[in-house]
Amino acid sequence: MTATRIAIDGGGGLAASVLRALAGRDDLELVALNAPPGSSDADADVGGADAGCADFVRLRERDTRRLPWKRHAVDIVLDCSGGDARDHLGAGARKVLNCAPAPARHDKTVVYGINHHALRDSHRSVHSACRATHCIAPVARVLHDALGISNAMLTAVHSRPHDIDTGALPQRTGAPEHLHRVLPELEHCFDETEPMRIPGVHASLIGMVFVAERATSVEEVNRLMQAAAFGDWADIVRYGDTPFTTALSGRDTRSCVFESGWTQVSGRVVKVCAGYRGDLGYAHRVVDTARAMHRL
Repeated sequence: MTATRIAIDGGGGLAASVLRALAGRDDLELVALNAPPGSSDADADVGGADAGCADFVRLRERDTRRLPWKRHAVDIVLDCSGGDARDHLGAGARKVLNCAPAPARHDKTVVYGINHHALRDSHRSVHSACRATHCIAPVARVLHDALGISNAMLTAVHSRPHDIDTGALPQRTGAPEHLHRVLPELEHCFDETEPMRIPGVHASLIGMVFVAERATSVEEVNRLMQAAAFGDWADIVRYGDTPFTTALSGRDTRSCVFESGWTQVSGRVVKVCAGYRGDLGYAHRVVDTARAMHRL
């Protein structure tokens, strides 16, 4: 199969992580990177992240509609800037995979490993959800299949440097909306509380409290996740059996670290936590999704 011709739009940390995830992939060829002036730390973030990638065109175009995707025969644009997929398609890209919040509606929202098999060639505009969704979706999938989930509440916990305004809290992740799209059998089951910031965490945690359809135990919940992490989900889920191992996963290419030490059960009420650190795991799922899109 001919290598997929990839372009990246965006110059921040996510674009740099996607560059690293593309390195060494023979089936994906990076042909262009657009890092517009004024994009978040554009030069600093992507400047040293292209080791292992072949030569590619570097662009500094602000207007998405003027990008030369048709000239470079771009198969898939990985949009890391929150741009409008319609503009990329109008500029000549065959397909677009948005990796950041974007204004336009999409043909499909995909979390790789959960519903990427539902991709069709007619899906020209695809959204890769968010890091929080990629973190908790595998946990929800495994536990729903085994225990059933009738209602669930999500809470995001992020690190907080000591020198920032303690009143500045992040926005909600939007994971419930994405989960309803990628796990349609659990539509309307998920809600989200206000996120929290805790100093010294150095990672992000997603807590999920849910009502199971039957009684269970801490041991069973952890056993289910351990089997998944060492089985079919090994490339996506890491099983943590020491306290707060998420803080150690900065180089891990998996997008979910299940924190078994935080599992609690009271009858049918279950609390679990999973975490991630940075964009690397998410970036690898973005690249996996791009590969799945081109194989159609």
